[in-house]
Amino acid sequence: MNRGTPVKLENVSKRFRTPKNGWYEALAGLNFEVEAGQFVALVGPTGCGKSTALTLLAGLEQPSIGLVTVNGKEVSDIDTSTGFVFQHDATFPWMNVYNNIAAGPKFRGVKDYDQSVRSWISKVGLTGFEANYPHQLSGGMKKRVALAQALINEPSLLLMDEPFSALDVQTRAIMTDELVSIWETTGSTVVFVTHDLEEAIALADRVIVLTAGPAQVKADFKINLPRPRKARDIRFTKEFLDIYQEVWSVLRDEVDIAYQRQLIAPGKEK
Repeated sequence: MNRGTPVKLENVSKRFRTPKNGWYEALAGLNFEVEAGQFVALVGPTGCGKSTALTLLAGLEQPSIGLVTVNGKEVSDIDTSTGFVFQHDATFPWMNVYNNIAAGPKFRGVKDYDQSVRSWISKVGLTGFEANYPHQLSGGMKKRVALAQALINEPSLLLMDEPFSALDVQTRAIMTDELVSIWETTGSTVVFVTHDLEEAIALADRVIVLTAGPAQVKADFKINLPRPRKARDIRFTKEFLDIYQEVWSVLRDEVDIAYQRQLIAPGKEK
């Protein structure tokens, strides 16, 4: 089992220049910490800055103000100890399943990777599909490839940006359970962005609610549900429903604020 790594954002703000409206502020004084080995879900209204927080943790962007640290070190560039599973498929279309999963070890100069690749193919349920190309796979199978691509590199920090949002409800439920099962064997720290509050509660140790953009932390909920956990089953328990109502009562106001902003056309603000 890998050792996860602690994560910390201290007074982090991020501004982007836009072609028409000058500067757009995605984050404003964002503060939160994630303990090593924790699974934390970020939820909030559309456009509040959830994905921006992930790009800062990944080193894909730098904060305008504030400090982002992973394992006690300031994040200034992409780190090979951090894995990222994106919302959209990031498989290489010209590579089959085997070579897609082997790409990371090859890039890092690992010579004896065959056993590890075949082990991860088995873990994500793709045995027998090693020679298939992405266009020959279902959406769920592509997500399994993406998970194996990230986890074969043994990341101490795994960032996930709405990885299951494009899947149908049944496949999404299956993938949620598979993610929990695999994560419990790795020890990785996970920061998971989702719009689905049920998904967040079913997966996470903590759910952090962000305000309508620019994002700040509005609430931080500890999810006291037992592990090992079957996400598909636990959603129907009274304990789950109680937590859902508590978190939604806080999130709902921010969703309403974001929706009202969308109704105001540019130039018509009062």
